[in-house]
Amino acid sequence: MDLIRLTELSEKYSENSLTESENIELLSAISSDSDLKLQFEENILLFNNLQLLKVEKLSKKWFEEVETEKKNTKITSLNFRTRIIHYAAVAAVSIFAVAGTLYFSGWFSYKKHLQAYTQLGNNVTSLTNNQKSMWDAFFSPEKNEYSFTAGTGFAISSEGYIITSFHVVKDFDSIIVVNNIDSLIRYHANLVYNNIESDIAILKISDSTFTSFGKIPYKFNSKNCDLGEYVYTLGYSKRDVVFGEGSVSSFTGYNEDSSTIQVSIPSNPGNSGGPLLNAKGDIIGMLCAKNNEIEGATFAIRSDLLINLVDSLNSKQDNNQIVLSKNNSISTLERPKQIKRIKSLIFRVEAY
Repeated sequence: MDLIRLTELSEKYSENSLTESENIELLSAISSDSDLKLQFEENILLFNNLQLLKVEKLSKKWFEEVETEKKNTKITSLNFRTRIIHYAAVAAVSIFAVAGTLYFSGWFSYKKHLQAYTQLGNNVTSLTNNQKSMWDAFFSPEKNEYSFTAGTGFAISSEGYIITSFHVVKDFDSIIVVNNIDSLIRYHANLVYNNIESDIAILKISDSTFTSFGKIPYKFNSKNCDLGEYVYTLGYSKRDVVFGEGSVSSFTGYNEDSSTIQVSIPSNPGNSGGPLLNAKGDIIGMLCAKNNEIEGATFAIRSDLLINLVDSLNSKQDNNQIVLSKNNSISTLERPKQIKRIKSLIFRVEAY
């Protein structure tokens, strides 16, 4: 495949408009040629970040919304002008920050290393998220203070189903799942089922470019765990996946809740929804909350409750049944090799 054709397919990929045949052509080309794969990654980052330069048009749309807000709400002239000035400044800074960062980083020379591109993309994404949060703070006082949250989720079937904590995606319009193996691949996902009381949510990838996770290497273990049993987890307390380990410290969770167990694994924001695995690599639970009263204590929802939730969803739909893996192909592997096998199935869940 020549670079012109690769660029054409890269642009369609970034716009989510690839046909099935084009998707196969692209995947075949980049999987067999590492140089083409690197060029494809650079193309995607370029297209994605150049889209941010359209923030100027978006700002104009916001100002039109401000005019509507002025007519529909009782805002004093002074407060209204103050909001306009504040947000105009934010919009202007965003535009120049994006353009300036792209220029001075050498983006337009198109010759930087991939790591520099990724860092630039992360910085610009943070900028736009913060800008939207400020807008919501000005004009939507009834909403939460933040317009963005992140947590962890993990694949439960090859068809694109992911389980996570419900509080991570609650009350948000857009859900995106990102994997550490290839952070350029960002899939849109839909909330298909949830249990508010247990704080569990099931997502399904909705992007047409998604095909399959392939065979899930781990299985759910609904048997009772042992006190002191070794456990570990993977989660996104930062942009890279983080490993944590400990042991089962109590058969019950907060306030003697029998649906959860307590584990001696330090937990940070972003770990919610991460899998809890035993030494064999079986899923025995899902991290749900940290105990601030007990240093290093974290709670996890028991795997039998997760299985029951999947069964409840299956009972409500005739098609698209979630088939959980009944086999564990990593039980005999050493832990680093277990992690290497399952890392592609652990996702950072972003909600906007």
